Amino acid sequence: MASAASFSYAAALTSTVRNKFSLMTWNTAGLDHEPDELRECTLAQCEEVKMYSPDVVYLQEVTPSTCGLLRSTLQDYKMIPATEGRYFTAILLKNSSVQHLSGSIETFFGSKQGRQLQTVRAKCADAELTLMCSHLESQGKSAGERVRQLKTVFERIAEASSNSAVIFGGDLNLRDKEVTKAGGLPNGVFDIWSLCGEPPDAEFTWDPTQNDKLEFPFKMTAKCRFDRLYLKQGTASGLKVVPERFMLVGKKRLPVCETFPSDHWGIVCDFKVEETK
Repeated sequence: MASAASFSYAAALTSTVRNKFSLMTWNTAGLDHEPDELRECTLAQCEEVKMYSPDVVYLQEVTPSTCGLLRSTLQDYKMIPATEGRYFTAILLKNSSVQHLSGSIETFFGSKQGRQLQTVRAKCADAELTLMCSHLESQGKSAGERVRQLKTVFERIAEASSNSAVIFGGDLNLRDKEVTKAGGLPNGVFDIWSLCGEPPDAEFTWDPTQNDKLEFPFKMTAKCRFDRLYLKQGTASGLKVVPERFMLVGKKRLPVCETFPSDHWGIVCDFKVEETK
């Protein structure tokens, strides 16, 4: 059932359809795999990108070895890696539909895992976008640092240009109680899954009951909504970026390694850009 926030948000829209675009986010699970398996999984992820053809792609756990393969296989995209460390995020922009304006990287100085906030300013479907991607601190024991990182992101969202819609997301490793500990969603920031009516088949991006990509030394059955997308409108732009469809991808088992492309399901979200009255 959709939240009250999503209903009030939808009721506030009085506008005219202008254009459309789509965005994918996916933790690529680029760590701790045999080279042949890693190559098969990375190529399978590329095929998903080609099939859905999103205008913007957020990737997490990209490694130096997968970065080159992603770049050479997805030549229709401009690939912007956050760094060249052991693993990192990357934002991909489709050459034919997205104009890259600028970008920045902010390191979370309290992170013990080298986590960062990657920001790219771009223009797509006539809308100015501030695209923010991150892989927040992992594991339950890092909840305190993860909440601090989320608060920092909310501050950066608030600082973004009022002419630009902000879309923040990635593998955020979040539990709902941690969003509450961060003070809840700031005014004007919306959970895109909720805006799309909270589709139950697109809730859990981490589902060890279905995804056996990784083996654990203990039985793990908890399903989690680790991967999320958030939206804040550009209030001065005269445009609204409205999510239309939210779905999970990457659920096809691969023929050689006999597992899935990643231990996370990916997310694809379709948006329409509307003129506000």
